[in-house]
Amino acid sequence: VLVYEYPPSPDTSSSASNSVDAPNKATAAWRLLRNDPKMICMLPFNFAFGFAASFRGSFISREVVRIALDDKESAYIGVLSSVTAIVAAVMSLFFGRIAHKVGKGTILFIGALCFFLVAAPFALKPKISQWGWVGVCSVYILQGIGRSTYEGTLKAEFADFFAHEKEGAFANIVLMNGVSSALGYHLSINLPCTTPSKYCIEYSDGTLHNVLVFEILVMSTAILAIWGYWRAAVLFKHEIERGGTARVMGTEEEERPFTNSSYREEALT
Repeated sequence: VLVYEYPPSPDTSSSASNSVDAPNKATAAWRLLRNDPKMICMLPFNFAFGFAASFRGSFISREVVRIALDDKESAYIGVLSSVTAIVAAVMSLFFGRIAHKVGKGTILFIGALCFFLVAAPFALKPKISQWGWVGVCSVYILQGIGRSTYEGTLKAEFADFFAHEKEGAFANIVLMNGVSSALGYHLSINLPCTTPSKYCIEYSDGTLHNVLVFEILVMSTAILAIWGYWRAAVLFKHEIERGGTARVMGTEEEERPFTNSSYREEALT
């Protein structure tokens, strides 16, 4: 997928540093997650992407397409998946062009809203047989728009927020994506129900699954993603006002404000 390369933020480009030794790189993700409250605040957006992707893959592609489009041979899955990839590529370039005008926060809000709308329509209109091509394609398009904000804008914002430790920041993106996707696929087959209903769906293998819980999970993490990004942006602004990006991974001589537990708890409230 094409991803627009954002220029570094003028507030943080001078503070970026890659001069950490091998042991620090090996534990960078955990140390950053533990010491910098901004990383905790950014967790929901990463999980929203992972949950939305697993919801699309396990429920929409597997069951909705089969029933709504009468696609028992899964002939349309490749076409619909390519729609998501194409939309993600185009929107990544588009968002990259307008980011300096509307702000990265606005774009990430759009992405979180798209993840919310991947699941919300099925909570409001749970009868799969009533869905058609327009509705199903719309969901794949929304996933593509959300994916473009995750693969482009979010990573650019991570580079700004965590310019002091980019290795740990991007390692956390990979970690969060892996955990959320694995958890999402696990839940997709481990949320059983007993009686078929509009939210208790019988899959093609004859098993019953409670899709409403999964839908609520996707929607709630998308909402938390908006709050989390806003809170992380506030913390980042405070760091800049105090004279530069805080460094939590550097040498012993460097200031490490986030290692103070009382400050970290205050920052997250």
